[in-house]
Amino acid sequence: MIANDPGTSSLPTNLSATVFSGVLLVVAYSVADVLVRTNRKRRLMGEAALHDGQVGYVRTLLSVLEPSVVAWTVVPIALLATLQAMVSQGLFTGGNSIDRLSAVTFAGIALLLVRNWLEELATSWASHMGAHFLRSNLRALHAAATVVILVAISILGALAIEVPSNDAIKSLPARYFLLEVAIILLFVVTAYFLSLGHGVGPAIVAVACLVIGIAEYFVILFRNSAITFSDLHALGTAAEVSSGYTFTLTDDVMVAATYAMVAYVLAGYLVPWAPARRDVPWWRRRGTTNLAAAAVACAATLALVLVPNYRTAFGVNISYWDSVASYKQYGFLPSFVMGVREAQIRRPADYSESRAKRLEKSYAAKFDAQNNTDARKAAEQQFAQTKPTVIAVMNETFSDMSVFEDIKAAGYDGPQYLKYGLTDSLQQGALDVSVRGGGTCNSEFEFLTGISMGFVPANVFPYQTYSLGRVDSLARQFKGLGYHTVALHPNLGTNWNRNMAYRELGFDRFLDIDSFPKDAPALHAGVRDSVTYDKVIDLVEKSDGPQFILDVTMQNHGGYNLRNTPADILTGYNVEDAGNNDDLNEYLSVIGASDEDLRAFVERLRTIGKPVVLVFFGDHQPGISPAYNDASYPGEEEPGHSARTYQTRYVIWANYDVAGRDQVAADATVSASNLGATLMNAIGAPLSRYQKAELFSTTVVRQISSLGYQTLDGTWHVMSDAQGAEEKDLADLRTMFYYEFGSRV
Repeated sequence: MIANDPGTSSLPTNLSATVFSGVLLVVAYSVADVLVRTNRKRRLMGEAALHDGQVGYVRTLLSVLEPSVVAWTVVPIALLATLQAMVSQGLFTGGNSIDRLSAVTFAGIALLLVRNWLEELATSWASHMGAHFLRSNLRALHAAATVVILVAISILGALAIEVPSNDAIKSLPARYFLLEVAIILLFVVTAYFLSLGHGVGPAIVAVACLVIGIAEYFVILFRNSAITFSDLHALGTAAEVSSGYTFTLTDDVMVAATYAMVAYVLAGYLVPWAPARRDVPWWRRRGTTNLAAAAVACAATLALVLVPNYRTAFGVNISYWDSVASYKQYGFLPSFVMGVREAQIRRPADYSESRAKRLEKSYAAKFDAQNNTDARKAAEQQFAQTKPTVIAVMNETFSDMSVFEDIKAAGYDGPQYLKYGLTDSLQQGALDVSVRGGGTCNSEFEFLTGISMGFVPANVFPYQTYSLGRVDSLARQFKGLGYHTVALHPNLGTNWNRNMAYRELGFDRFLDIDSFPKDAPALHAGVRDSVTYDKVIDLVEKSDGPQFILDVTMQNHGGYNLRNTPADILTGYNVEDAGNNDDLNEYLSVIGASDEDLRAFVERLRTIGKPVVLVFFGDHQPGISPAYNDASYPGEEEPGHSARTYQTRYVIWANYDVAGRDQVAADATVSASNLGATLMNAIGAPLSRYQKAELFSTTVVRQISSLGYQTLDGTWHVMSDAQGAEEKDLADLRTMFYYEFGSRV
């Protein structure tokens, strides 16, 4: 591979000169070539050429023009011109790589111009030399050279994809690089036959590889995540926001462009073995053979992309928390293909949009029939008049570890204020979630959209994987009611792709770590919960209208071996024969701090002078919980055993008396995907038809999560176990899910 030399390139003067020289070379060669070929042809014509005059000369000149040769030089010259424009604007931060690219491109232009001359010379030499074997095997040699060129283009294409963004390419395992080359090779071969044995198709693939590599570089630079299939759906959004970024090129981008340029020049030397016959219709000029070969190559491409399970067959194991690192480890195309495979949402066999709408309408009507009460009507009327500000706090890793018998036996009884202090809440209890130890964004996604991760493909994070611009959400729902919508998170905006996901879900504003003081008080893993609550209070006090505010905290994030907990809040519980007590106490200490911060926050909301509703919930349990679950409840069957570790707590509270409610802290277990609808129902807010449908469905299937589903008797099952009314309800919900989500991403 090409080595990068540090230093400053003598630009843009040299690059401008190269562009000018390239154009001049093309013009000079074209003129000379046409004149030489014209004179040669007229010499062959003999006496006839002497009597056809000037008009005949022009006719002969036009007959020998070969615009295809000049056309091949357009892309290299355009590339040089584009680079010159960017360099002149100071958009290149690198060294001598651009000089090498200029030299390679200029040489490539020259080689493309003399391609036909070299071909004629090689053919003439081979036909006149004495070696009988060579003369009799020219076709086989042509085929072998074609194969070598196609393979070389594929290797160079893989490098063009990887080099701009993969600084670990030298340690990329050979099997993954070869897999990437194989995928590209099949595309190259397909394109070769579709272009009827010419190099146009492979050249397009080579340029496409460079475009992909540069796009991946910019996506990682601006978003800190790799390209996923959903980004193809978001090209319009990307174009809209691209004006806010500065697209600066680096040495690695120039090296990738050099690889692509070499591949492009090689493609220019792909020519058919013999010219097509002109005495037959165009569709019979090698068309049948080439198109048949293209169909076979296309089928092979689809087989390699769609048939193997990349996780089990090739060991590609993508971590969507850090997709960039995974793409560097396994290569772009293997990672991208696996992501596409795993992200696909299958359309239900009997699905139709009209049927999905009928199901929603039917379920919603049953919900309305059950809830057509004076209390509900009073709450609806009050909400229409009051329009309270709604604050949602998703507290990082906040859960109640007293659900594990051994921890409870050691004296721990959970977060006291959340469990026992909010006696005037509207509703509270256990929250069934779809993640454990990580994957915060999926709990957030379920709450905001009402979409259960039980229906989303496993190992997928919608914020990272799908384009959510057409998906209904609480933010969009509240905006429709005249609310201003704000999300805040004291960490990088690119964390879990929130900067993009929040915009797509309908939030008006996102306050990330840059919106917090650099010296903001911190505890354990980040900014304290209390600091985010100060920001929320400030938003409420300064606004004249109702708001929907989402506060995603950071303080309690794992791991729990940092040993940075202040001594005055550090707990000392001792649980024998399960887990690590130091880790456990570090976790319980920061949860205790969060519980106290919640107490102070609620007391401030009580006296803020504006109607406010608060929904507080934890996103998932810590990664240390399975050890305590196994120790406390050995021998339990799955998935019921694991379900205990997929449970946090929630509370819905208002600082005013909600009409039709008695504010007696009613206890109920809900799922994260139903929490948003439960909130809207509790405060008398308008419910969408889908929200009504999912609330009614809990009368048949109590909970749904990535773990499976829970029946009314409290037993958890995997989805494939469903029978009878449960199976029908799950099928109905899957149909509605596909309508509300699967068909929109």
